[in-house]
Amino acid sequence: MMRLISMEVKVSREEILRGNIYRTLIKLGLPLALSEMAQVLYDLANVFWLGRVGRDAVAAPSASWPIISVFIAAVSGLLASGTALVSQYRGAGDEEGVKLSVGQVYTLAITSSIAIASVGFLFTPGLMHIVGIPEDVLPYSLSYARIFFISIVFISLWESFRAVVSAAGNTVLPMKLNILGIGLNASLDPFLILGLGPFPMLGVTGAALSTLISRLIVSAISMKLITSGIGGLKLERKYMTPQGRILKVMLKIGGPISISWLMDGLGFTVLTAIISMEGSAALAAWGIGDRPMNLMHFAVIGFIGATSIMVGQSLGAEDLKRAREIAKKTIKIVAAIGAGGGFIFAAFGKYIANFFIDDPEVVGLAAQFSLYMGSSIVFFEFIQLMAYIAQGSGHTRFMMIISLTRIWLIRNLLAYLLGPGPVGLGAKGIWMGMSLSNLIAGSIAVAWVLKGKWWKPIIKDDKEKIATL
Repeated sequence: MMRLISMEVKVSREEILRGNIYRTLIKLGLPLALSEMAQVLYDLANVFWLGRVGRDAVAAPSASWPIISVFIAAVSGLLASGTALVSQYRGAGDEEGVKLSVGQVYTLAITSSIAIASVGFLFTPGLMHIVGIPEDVLPYSLSYARIFFISIVFISLWESFRAVVSAAGNTVLPMKLNILGIGLNASLDPFLILGLGPFPMLGVTGAALSTLISRLIVSAISMKLITSGIGGLKLERKYMTPQGRILKVMLKIGGPISISWLMDGLGFTVLTAIISMEGSAALAAWGIGDRPMNLMHFAVIGFIGATSIMVGQSLGAEDLKRAREIAKKTIKIVAAIGAGGGFIFAAFGKYIANFFIDDPEVVGLAAQFSLYMGSSIVFFEFIQLMAYIAQGSGHTRFMMIISLTRIWLIRNLLAYLLGPGPVGLGAKGIWMGMSLSNLIAGSIAVAWVLKGKWWKPIIKDDKEKIATL
């Protein structure tokens, strides 16, 4: 099994730097898209099984996830800096810089995830009361979140592996491992959620336990592979000693990403509180409406993830013209997929929601969500493209500013004003506010990708002093 998993299917450095852009985007992006699709299908299956338990069980993960994501964001941004460093050092042909980057990413993953998981486990009950999660959902959300926090250590190890291996041009291996983990998770769900066979019926707790078990197994396999060496990448102890200079560069790249994701998580926590004002039916509709829409996102995420890798390696090789050409061609792909997928979900949202739950109130609200969000989803994908180009290039500050503005000054404010606030349109007003925030921020994101000053290699000034540490 390990031999099958570790078989390399890698896009070469030469192909990334010199090959046909569309063809290379597909070769790198297809495994990323399939991996994302598998995750979305699992999320849909998870909603399906939880839907057999009831609306409170469906609402619980959606209600607790924004709080969980606040803590994950604190470490994930720093780990994301590994994409920029590994891809740019690989593009520059600096293998010593690649090795050091890998070591420092794992050092951060291990130390920070343990601290974050501990803090999250202890403080989640208080945060959930502050957010105002409905009492009928609260016990389930708390159980789900606390078990998930234990999983964060294993998720961080896995995300470190995926970041550095993908940045080097191998997106197939992370896909295999991710699908393996998702398969394990999905197989455990019906037994632990519904109590099939000898298992007790655990509901939401069972969903969290299946995630914990599957992530533990996948992270163990990934650690075995990276410590043994895969595709020219190897985690070596001598490169894991904290190095001030490279950590400073990682903070420069990852700090804005962490802040962006952290405030995004906090913003979703506030959004959860706003939606909670409309009751558990609105929370359940949000959970059901959002997950199917991610099926369209999986097709886009492959291309924009590949763009991050190609932009990083092109900038490392100081081919700035190619980096910009890659970005422009990806905009065209995102526009075509986003517009088509958004139309489908806007038109058929009611029928999609009806598949997951037999609750007329929830189905009606989910259909409204699909209409408004489907109409603006292409602009949300432009925001994601901006974020991935920022991650690959290492120029993340402007992305952070736009992200904070979208979430705090546009989305949450409009969602409250139009929903439970003065305008009083209820859940419909919330969906409208969310949609408008995508439209405004997505337009700015496209302008930045086309005209922004992101095409300067982040390692250019620091390459020699970092690689000789």
